[in-house]
Amino acid sequence: MGAANANVTIDVFVDLQCPHSKQAWPTLMSLVEHYKNQSVSLRTHLITLSNHRQAWDMSLGLFAFAQGDVERFYSFASFMYQNQEQFYNAEFKHKTHNDLQQLVADLAQQHAQINREAFIKRMADEDIYILARTPIRYAATRAVWATPTMFVNNGAKLPVNHRSPLEHWIALIDPLLSDEA
Repeated sequence: MGAANANVTIDVFVDLQCPHSKQAWPTLMSLVEHYKNQSVSLRTHLITLSNHRQAWDMSLGLFAFAQGDVERFYSFASFMYQNQEQFYNAEFKHKTHNDLQQLVADLAQQHAQINREAFIKRMADEDIYILARTPIRYAATRAVWATPTMFVNNGAKLPVNHRSPLEHWIALIDPLLSDEA
């Protein structure tokens, strides 16, 4: 979200099943809203942690739903985080992969009217697979192995984390914007 050539870029690596990513998400969405008309962008990279087996299919569903539309992507990601308890590990202890695909379709249908059959078929498309796989490979090049991991202007060692309130983020970003003025 935001201009590709923004003066301040926030890269966030999240897992849709990660409770810490879920905790950070509303603040990140508030941050985007706060800097809506300024030179700040949010780049979200979905990665799947090994202990979050449902996250991969949730990511496929998110990319299939968004169809390249940034607003659809962020809107459905927010909806998925709001419903995370439905696809967390305990919920799926005795369920199948088909159960998970049906749940993703259920969530997409609850969020917006979709054609279920077309949606599930789209989740299996090669282009969706590539879209979902690419952020994981990118994460490896950045030595990212946990979620959420965040970078501002490619810098590490941020004074903010998944628990940080909006005010802490603003205190980090405002000086970067004034430096660019």
